[in-house]
Amino acid sequence: MTEIFGAGFAADPWPVLARLRGEGGVHRVRTPDGPPAWLVTRYADVRAGLLDDRLTSRTRWAGAEDYVGFAVPAPLNSMVLAEPVDHARLRRMVTGELSPRRLAEWTRTAPALVDSLLRELDSGTETDLVERLAVPLPAAVIGELLGLGAAERESLLGWANSTLLPSATPPRARDTLTTMLEIVTASTEQARAARADTVLGRLVAAHDDTGSPNSNELAGLLFYLLFVWYEVLVDLVAGSVLTLIGRPDQRKILHDAAEKHSAVDELLRYLSPQVLAGPRFATTELTIGEHTILAGQTVLLCLASANHDPEFFDSPDDIDLTRASHAQLGLGLGMHACLGNALVRTLTAAVLDHVFTRWPDTTLTVPERDIAWRSGFRHRGPQTLPVKLA
Repeated sequence: MTEIFGAGFAADPWPVLARLRGEGGVHRVRTPDGPPAWLVTRYADVRAGLLDDRLTSRTRWAGAEDYVGFAVPAPLNSMVLAEPVDHARLRRMVTGELSPRRLAEWTRTAPALVDSLLRELDSGTETDLVERLAVPLPAAVIGELLGLGAAERESLLGWANSTLLPSATPPRARDTLTTMLEIVTASTEQARAARADTVLGRLVAAHDDTGSPNSNELAGLLFYLLFVWYEVLVDLVAGSVLTLIGRPDQRKILHDAAEKHSAVDELLRYLSPQVLAGPRFATTELTIGEHTILAGQTVLLCLASANHDPEFFDSPDDIDLTRASHAQLGLGLGMHACLGNALVRTLTAAVLDHVFTRWPDTTLTVPERDIAWRSGFRHRGPQTLPVKLA
């Protein structure tokens, strides 16, 4: 049984993943919680696995011995447990809210949100950009996107601060599910009372008027929109700023780019803040690489390893914001790809443009090797980002 998810893996997973790709690409590993799973590391196999309908996220297909992940209670788990036809219907409800027209509005809105978090800072200020920017930004964005009330926005930010900022005894996300459910419930009730023309208001109205989404589906959708992509955005923003601080050549490429989403794609590939896709369970016996996966066994598709596979990307361990191929898998692929994909790109581009236009000579106040990385097993990102703005 291979064990790789130890101390230091999040900060520098690349040598371990390169070895696993070279040694066949598919390995039986022990997860941090103890139960085993199959880890898939080569790009071709990971991409195929993301699109393979014999691998499902629905836990009713999970066997008794393998890793299942932490149990999200009903009704928050409705998105994960939905049958394919219902899952597609729920995704359409959200993707309609993230249409190109609405995202064009966010291209104008995002810089103002970033500025509101950094407005009081001056050149020469020393600050932690994880605490000051990366963690509060998703709360501000989600609050605006969904139309949350002031109390609900404050509760969401409180959850993020307690879960994602360094602490002597940081809770895991699974330990905050009661708080998550309280925020989901309060946000739904506030939207119903306000009757506002917001994303959440429209979802609540659709439930009340047509029954689609139903009560459980509405809670699951809101759980997804509030929490599931929060950590990915925090880690991408913090990791991107850290990566570009010491690379003025890449900052210039980003600054000069007419279309910045391609550059963010490269940062997603290079950093891979979402290390693993959510666990998949084999609905039947299948073969990946040279290994037979039995029905019920768990498959962990390693997005980070796929994104650094030299069989698909030239010089994958180098960052190149002019890279032509953007077939990276940083936010997944297919029916379980991150719903906030385009919004994540828009926000990250706005952050980088604001920070490095206003403070182009920003430096770290500690050596880069001393920055600790937070690992939630499936995610990776800097715990802190101490800088001097200049």
